[in-house]
This record gives sequence, C-alpha cells and structure tokens, in this order.
Amino acid sequence: MQKLRSLANTPMYPWIFAAYPALQLAAANLIQIDLQDIVRPLVFSWIMATIGYMGLYLVFRRPEPTALVVLFGLIFFFTYGHVYYLLRDYPVGEFTFARHRYLMVAYALGLATTIWIARKIGPRLSNTSLWLNALTLALAFIPFVRIADHLIETNETAREVSKSSRELVEDAAATDDNLPDIYYIILDTYTRGDALERDYGYDNSWFLDGLSNLGFYVATCSRSNYGETLTSLTSALNLDYIPQVGRRLAELGLDANNVFVLLKQSLVRSQLEALGYRTVAFQTGFDWSDMQDADIYLSLARKPLDLQRMSAFEALFIENTAIKLLLDTQYLLKIADFGAAGFRHRGHVELQLNILEELPRIPSIEGPTFTFAHVLIPHTPFVFEANGEIVTDPRYYSGERAGPINREYLIRGYRNEVAFVSQQMLEIAEILLRQSDVPPVIIIQGDTGLERDNKMQILNVYYAPLAAAELYPAITPVNSFRIIFNAYLGMDFDLLPDISYPKGDGEPSAPETAPNCESG
Repeated sequence: MQKLRSLANTPMYPWIFAAYPALQLAAANLIQIDLQDIVRPLVFSWIMATIGYMGLYLVFRRPEPTALVVLFGLIFFFTYGHVYYLLRDYPVGEFTFARHRYLMVAYALGLATTIWIARKIGPRLSNTSLWLNALTLALAFIPFVRIADHLIETNETAREVSKSSRELVEDAAATDDNLPDIYYIILDTYTRGDALERDYGYDNSWFLDGLSNLGFYVATCSRSNYGETLTSLTSALNLDYIPQVGRRLAELGLDANNVFVLLKQSLVRSQLEALGYRTVAFQTGFDWSDMQDADIYLSLARKPLDLQRMSAFEALFIENTAIKLLLDTQYLLKIADFGAAGFRHRGHVELQLNILEELPRIPSIEGPTFTFAHVLIPHTPFVFEANGEIVTDPRYYSGERAGPINREYLIRGYRNEVAFVSQQMLEIAEILLRQSDVPPVIIIQGDTGLERDNKMQILNVYYAPLAAAELYPAITPVNSFRIIFNAYLGMDFDLLPDISYPKGDGEPSAPETAPNCESG
C-alpha cells in the first residue's frame, strides 16, 4: 500500500499529458487515419517529455518543479499551431496576431514565467503530483476510450458484414470463365473537363480525346452523388444512396452510423469475390480506403526510423506543434535533406507513385481481378509538376492542411497535377488494354470536384464496350456498377435517379449549371 501511494505521488503527469495531443488528434480523425500512424507521434512526444525533464532537473534538482515546468513546456509546444490558426482566423480589424514573431515572444515569456514561479514555489509542490497525475490521466483517457470504442465497433461491424456477404450476393447469370478484369480508379478531386477550363483555364481535351480513341466513353455531364470522398465512394461501391446503404447495416442489427465500413466491405466487392474475382488494393494512408484484407494488397514497407516518410496524420500532428515555426521559415528544410517535396510529403509522393507503377502490372495476375485504386492526385498537397518532377517550391503546399498559400498557387498547382495524372492515366489505360487477354472494364472517376461551383462536377470515363449502349452523359457513380454488372455479369439492376447532394442526404440537391448539361 505504501509503494502504491508512493507511486501515485511520483510526478508522471508530463508523460501522461504528452500522450494526449496525439490521442486527441487521432480521436478527432478516426475515420480518416490508419491508427498505426499514432505510434511515432506518441514516441516523439514521450521523448520530448523525457529530454525536457532530464535537462530541467539539472536546474531544479527536485522532481516536482521540474515536472511542472515540463508540463507547461509541453502545453506551449503542442498548442502553438492551434493558437496560430485561431489568431489567423480571428483578426482584430485588419491587424492579426498570427505572426510567428509575436507568438514566439509570447510563448517564451510564458515559459520563462513558469520557470520563475516553479523556482519560487518549488518546495510547496510536493502534494501536487497526485492531483496532476489524476487530472492528466483523465484527460488522456477520454480520447483513448473513443479510439478503443471505434476499433471494437468497426471490427465487429466488418466481421458481421463480411459474414453476411454471401447472403447479399445475387445469383449472377454470368457463367463465362473469361470474366474481364475490372478496374475502379479514383482520381481524387479530378474535376470535369468543362469545369476545368471554366474555373482554372486548363483544357484537358487532349486527355479525353486520347481515351476516346482507345475506346473509352466520356460522360461529359457527369456529377458526383456526394460532395465528400467517403460518402461518394461508399455510395458508388454499394450501388445506392447512403440512407439505403445504411439500412444494410441496420438489417444486421448494427449501427447504421458505421456505414463507411461498407466502403471496404462493399457490395461490389462481395459480388465480384463470390464470382471468383481476386481483389487488388493499394495502400492509401487513409484507413477508410485501405483494403488491407484484399487478396492482393500492394503497400510500401513501413520503416519506423525513416523520418523522411511521414503520413498525412503525422504531418498534421507536426503542423499543430511549435515545429510549425521552423516549417514556415523553411529553416528545417535548409539544415537537412528531407527530399525535394519536404519531409512532410515524401510519404504521400511514394504512395502515389507506387499505385501508378503497380497498376500496369495487374494484367499479369492469373484469373479475374477487381482493382480498387484511390489515387490522391490531383488532391492536395500539390507536389507533382506537369512532367512528374517533384515540386520544390514550398508555397504550393505550406498553407493550412498542406494546401497552397494563395489562389494563384492553387490554380497553378492543381493544373500541374491534373496534367501529370492525365498523362499517367492515358499511358496506363493503353497498357491495361494491350496486355489484357480478355478486354477489361476500366472506370476512371473523380470522387468530387475541387471546390465550390465545380465540387459536384467530376471526371467520369468508362472502357466497357458491352455496356456502351447503356452509358449516358449525365451518369453519376451510383449507377456505374449497376450498368457494368447488368452488361457483364447478367444481373438485372434498375438505374437510380442521378441526384447530387453537396452536403449529404436530406440537404437540397444541387442542380447542374453548365449550359450544355442542364437538360441532361
């Protein structure tokens, strides 16, 4: 009992609190991240706490004041980015305190004041450890429980959905052994051709004409069903709108709010696997689109000590800390060679190149395959030049959430990435068609447009000769696989109304505004 009381009074709260920022950020982005990405931020935070404690102990020679200063130092360090963005979003008239020179002075004064107070009241801090241990433990416990609950619930949902898949699969009329490979390639935020030219002054007709010459159907008036990636892809891969997809979970006695589990355990995948297809998927860096249980999962090897490769979660974590000061001054890029795109985005670059390099090799896989490729180009960060070189100007990706610093760089960066990925897709499509023994089915779609007026206007092209008569200019993704399954697998799906919901079901649908498409 005495040992337990002694342990409870040991100042452990700096290390307990150090875990909170990473846990809280993960808990706030559970659907978006791979939970393995929490590990390095946690280790980094604990190392920070340990180094701070060891250094300050030489000053105070007592554990209590040392731990208290370390705690406040960690608070200052981990809140820096948050405070910066808060001040930027709420200026005082035309003046803003969101300047590193102001924040740096304010934080330095705050830390100096904390050290001075700790030195003054150091002997009286002996009874604070128990309460601060309890307080920080309660603080860290909240996001920890949310993460654990999410893991348990989503894993249970995935198991139940997988178990019920056979019951949901129709009896397909397709009996031909020569089933085509099916490719579903998502180019994240690739906007429709007319919107590209209207809003960004970019003419991608060379790309669309090139695909047409290969036999692709270009849906010139296509729109997304939803204005967000998760809802858009979940709807498309389950052949229905989100409320109806959620009913599938409800019928299994599961929480319909976990509908996004059905992106990875989709009806399309279940149908095809039941027919003998092997699913091929790629690492994306986002848990919700990472089909790690696919028959063939093409990923990059994890290297915990490779600081040049950071996930989107790790980059966001760093962006919220005082390291933002170094990132914004580019000092960190000057003292270490972290790669041309900066160490924050090397992992993103490698993941996209991995998909583009592996896609042309899929025809060599024996048997029919269903390939899901979520390519995060031309999505931010804008790190590719039009010719595929890596962007070295940080103004393209040093804004908030890895975006460009202003509108000029947004337009230029987006155009460059559209040009790059378009050329890549044209070459990949030609290879897939040439190397496939059975003519494949290839769908290349944007999940959404980039922003505002073009958010619902998407690229949507099909190589599906047997379905050519059923395709039409204003087709939306919810009907894509309905048409493909009818034409190639002998199924009998009715087509759904093509509706676009920018903010989700229940919100007003968005009408088409392009003159050539208003009636289509």
